[in-house]
Amino acid sequence: MIPFNLPGDQELHEAFPYTFKIHKLTADIPPHTHNFLEYTYAFYGSGTEIINGIERPIGPGTFTLLLPHQVHQIRIVRGQELHLYVGAIGLQAIYSSDESTAAFSDLLLRAGTEGEPSYQLEDELSKLLLPIFQSMHQEILSHQPLSQLMFKTKLTEAFILLERNCFAHPDTPTQTTPKHRKGKMWEIILFVYRHFREDIKLETLAERFYLSVPHISTSFKSLIGDNFHNFLEKIRISHACSLLISSNIPVTSVCFEVGFTSYSTFSRVFRERLTMSPSDYRKLNHGHGSN
Repeated sequence: MIPFNLPGDQELHEAFPYTFKIHKLTADIPPHTHNFLEYTYAFYGSGTEIINGIERPIGPGTFTLLLPHQVHQIRIVRGQELHLYVGAIGLQAIYSSDESTAAFSDLLLRAGTEGEPSYQLEDELSKLLLPIFQSMHQEILSHQPLSQLMFKTKLTEAFILLERNCFAHPDTPTQTTPKHRKGKMWEIILFVYRHFREDIKLETLAERFYLSVPHISTSFKSLIGDNFHNFLEKIRISHACSLLISSNIPVTSVCFEVGFTSYSTFSRVFRERLTMSPSDYRKLNHGHGSN
C-alpha cells in the first residue's frame, strides 16, 4: 500500500497546473507519494530526505525531483529547520497531447527518469538557479499580465540549466555521459511513463528493447525498489486520482483512460492502494478540483 498519498492543491487540477511555494519545515514529513511531479530546492538549514528507502542529506543547494512512483520523506533534527522552494506540476502538463507542450513534457520526464532524484548542486549552478526560483515565486504570486507565461519560461530555463549540468542528455556521447546514467533501463522506464495507457507487458518491453524478461524484471526492482507490475499500477492509479479530482469523467471511463482493461481490477487495485473506492476518493477530494 502507498504510505500516504497527496492529491495536491486545487491549482494542480486546473488550467494552469503549477504551484510554487516556500516551505519552512521544523518537523518530519512522513513517507508519502504524490499525484503530481514535485521538485524542491533547499536554501537554508539541513535535514535528511529518504527517497525509495535511500537516505540523502539535504541542505542549501540540494535539488530534488520526484515522479509519482517515488516514496519520499524528510527528517528534521529537533530544534533545526529546513527551508525549501517547493514546486508541483499537475500530471496533465506531463501527459498532455498538446504538441506545443511536448518538448517541455519530454524534458520533465527525461529529467525524472534518466538521473538520480536528488543532487547537491555545485556553487556556480546554485548561484544561477536561486534568482530564477526567487523570480518564479514572485511570478506565481503576481497578478501582472502574462505572469503565468513568465513563470513557465523561468521554470523551463531552470530545468534546461539542470539538464545541461546534472541530468543525462540524450544526445551526449556515451563516453561523456554522467556516471549516474543507467543506460537502457531508464529508456524503458521513460517509455512506460509515456505509454502507460497501453497494454504494456514485460514481454512487450523485452521485444522492443532487445533485453530478456528476467533482466528487465530484476533491473526494475534494483533501480526503482519495486517490480514492474506495481510500478505500472502506481502510474495508472496516480493519473486516475488526478482525473477523478479534475474532471467529471465517469469513474468507469477513468478506468479505461488510464490503461486498465477491467473495471473490477481497477476498483480492486485502487482500494488496495488508497483504502477507498474511486468514487469515495472523488467525493473526499471534491473541493480540490474543478467539478
